Amino acid sequence: MIKLLGACFILLSTSAIGFHIAKNFADRPRQIRQIRGALSLLQTDIVYGSRRLDRICEQIAAREKDPVQFLFARCAEYLQHLDGVSTFECWKRSVDETWPRTAMREPEREVLTDFGKTLGISDREDQLAHLARVQTSLEVEESEAREEQARYEKMCRSLGVLAGALIVILIY
Repeated sequence: MIKLLGACFILLSTSAIGFHIAKNFADRPRQIRQIRGALSLLQTDIVYGSRRLDRICEQIAAREKDPVQFLFARCAEYLQHLDGVSTFECWKRSVDETWPRTAMREPEREVLTDFGKTLGISDREDQLAHLARVQTSLEVEESEAREEQARYEKMCRSLGVLAGALIVILIY
């Protein structure tokens, strides 16, 4: 009876690990799409609005889901409460703080951090050009993430279950 319980525990735990890794492959393209959508909202507000950046970030945070919501909420909070700190530093802090909550990887982080260097320091046309460049970069990363998802998601699930079954067979 204890052997059977141990075997079930091993099989369930390795399966859970496999499904968790597969979920990260599925979450990455979705989160990149979320970021792209939020940046589209930012672009629209730059074109048609004349509000401060902290208000824009608050509005985007109210419309989005986590982790993108957390990114823009933290940025808005930093912009409002950190006197004397640059917009880039506020953006970078929020990206750094949000990153462990995401399934995204280093290329997306670099794109977002580079975008923060130009955020709020130039005229409207320049901001739109930078946003277009970021959107293009994120679009490329999203397509690569979708390819990885198609290639590895199902494999990770299967490997989790099969690794558990192999361990159970070897132990018993």
